[in-house]
Amino acid sequence: MKRITIDITPESVADLLARLPPEQLRLVLDNLSHKIEVREWMRLSEAGFEEWLAEPDLYGDEPRSR
Repeated sequence: MKRITIDITPESVADLLARLPPEQLRLVLDNLSHKIEVREWMRLSEAGFEEWLAEPDLYGDEPRSR
């Protein structure tokens, strides 16, 4: 099957979503909400890990290498 790429704007996505029946729109929004929450937790954990790596290793003999 051939792939097709379509450039769409956020406004056109919002217009398409507004055409969905309420129950389907609720499902889409719940799914998006979950994906956004997962992405935010991943970003926070990556930032925390970077901070942890920047701390000196108090118990090791050698400094941490990245």
